[in-house]
Amino acid sequence: MLKYLDLTLLQAFAAVVDSGSFTRAARYLCRTQSAVSMQLRKLEELIGKQVLQRDNRHIRLTEEGEVLLGYARRMIRLNDEALAALGQPFAEGHVRLGMPDDYAQFFLPAVLTSFAHAYPRVQLEVIGALSGELLDKIEAGDLDVALITRQSNRSCGQILRREQLVWAGSRQHLVHDEAPVPLALFPEGCVFREHALAALDAHGRPWRVAYSSQSFAGGKIAVSGGLAVTVMAQSMVPVEWRTFGLEENFPPLPEVEIVLHRAPGTLPTATALLEEQLIKSVRTEFCGAAPETSDAVCHLP
Repeated sequence: MLKYLDLTLLQAFAAVVDSGSFTRAARYLCRTQSAVSMQLRKLEELIGKQVLQRDNRHIRLTEEGEVLLGYARRMIRLNDEALAALGQPFAEGHVRLGMPDDYAQFFLPAVLTSFAHAYPRVQLEVIGALSGELLDKIEAGDLDVALITRQSNRSCGQILRREQLVWAGSRQHLVHDEAPVPLALFPEGCVFREHALAALDAHGRPWRVAYSSQSFAGGKIAVSGGLAVTVMAQSMVPVEWRTFGLEENFPPLPEVEIVLHRAPGTLPTATALLEEQLIKSVRTEFCGAAPETSDAVCHLP
């Protein structure tokens, strides 16, 4: 009997490998973790080979899985190119996208993959910095699009979603009990940092900034190693971390708004298509209840 590889199964396989986790792959694919596990079982039954080795902490490719992964990526890419050739508008040019490092870690992989496959003639330049710095670059004409945290004293932008800020740290350590509590934060000027320190001061809990970096990866190392607690958007907390509240003597934090800013004037086709992809990705992440959004836009003069 003829066998045909199902692209849906191959996409699930590639997503698990790329994310290193069935949970993260499920979020990316907008499915449940059990559904992704079932797709991997179906794929293995179809080819009669095991493609992944699983234990409590790691996922590894088998030899057969390494062979299949190369074909899976090529088939997925060819599928995307065919759809783009048939139904997507042509675009070329250079687009400058600004995004803070933590948002880039969360939203950018899916956006870059999809956009690059659909519009291979567009050169996409990604600039990482604090939200306030990126907004300055938009106003100066040095960026075309920026996805940032809304600044309290600068209300322009299109609100795409609202996120609850939370305290987060390692499940394996007790650093959250230390006094003063060590923090891993972005540098001064970061909205998350301002909310965190103001909340601790109002709560009367002593603190110290143990790690400060514009790189999310640097702070993640400190937090995962049990050296500090951080503040981040609730939906972006890694599965291996936990959150803290009043029971652990951490005060409540406010919501923040993720907003899209664009350069003034008529958008070139490539920029408009990237903006459309960003809006879709940010608004539909996790495919749960739709985030509260607003289509109100304040265009820069």
